[in-house]
Amino acid sequence: MTLQTTDALPCTPVLGEWGFDCGVVIVDKNGVVHAEGATNQDFPFASVTKLLAVYSALIAVDRHMFDLDAPAGPRAPKGATIRHLMSHASGLPFDAGYASQRPERHRVYSNVGIEIMGERFEEEVGVDIQTWADEQVLTPLGIVDVEFDGSPAWGAHGSARCLAELAREFLNPTLLSPELFAEATSNQFAGLDGVVPSYGRHEDNAWGLGFELHGHKKPHWLSELNSPETFGHFGRSGSFLWVDPEIEIATVFLGAEPFNDEHLTKWTDLNGRIVACSRLHREQGEVF
Repeated sequence: MTLQTTDALPCTPVLGEWGFDCGVVIVDKNGVVHAEGATNQDFPFASVTKLLAVYSALIAVDRHMFDLDAPAGPRAPKGATIRHLMSHASGLPFDAGYASQRPERHRVYSNVGIEIMGERFEEEVGVDIQTWADEQVLTPLGIVDVEFDGSPAWGAHGSARCLAELAREFLNPTLLSPELFAEATSNQFAGLDGVVPSYGRHEDNAWGLGFELHGHKKPHWLSELNSPETFGHFGRSGSFLWVDPEIEIATVFLGAEPFNDEHLTKWTDLNGRIVACSRLHREQGEVF
């Protein structure tokens, strides 16, 4: 669908000018409503990978094969559970080699926590999380051009169009029970302060199971027009995925350059334009 342009709100193109190859794809529950830029090019997902890894693990939780409240194991602080690992509340540091703290003290964004979650998943389920994700998420959704062969914290790559299919699943879940998905997108251990990388400290650094929650964070990579219920993730490769249930669309962005000042200055405005365009089209009785 080609977006119309109005004098009050230029809706196309939404992407604007960038100094490198990148692409944005916007979907609703029925499919792609707008795609722009290098949407078929392979780019790293970086930390957006965490959404694929955790969502895959939650399918096993739904099947009673993996327990959210089971111990996180000897590599995690005492008292930490799988739930703590998924929601960055375990006390583990960003990466291995840094000091840990007790669970539920702060929201400490942790790559190593997600990697330990993957290790515990393989111990309990009997298959590595990358293979499980391919068999239980990517293949059922018909996503053929995503490779997930590295760390569950950052190791997947693919095209924006393929990532958008995963975003569409998050918009209208078919692989996970409504009850568990609602839990995954609700604030775990609410009230924990913490830092969103590159965007500073927030008193309530709201996080679900894998999904970052927008809440009322400012500054932020999402826009002030995104509803507080918006959830998703961004990655240091210059990637993001978000779902806004209020306007019933999801958006992904991938590009050739790692996160830098250009992303920092443009993402919030880009996301604001997308939300504004969506609202305008809804008011006009259109799909987007």
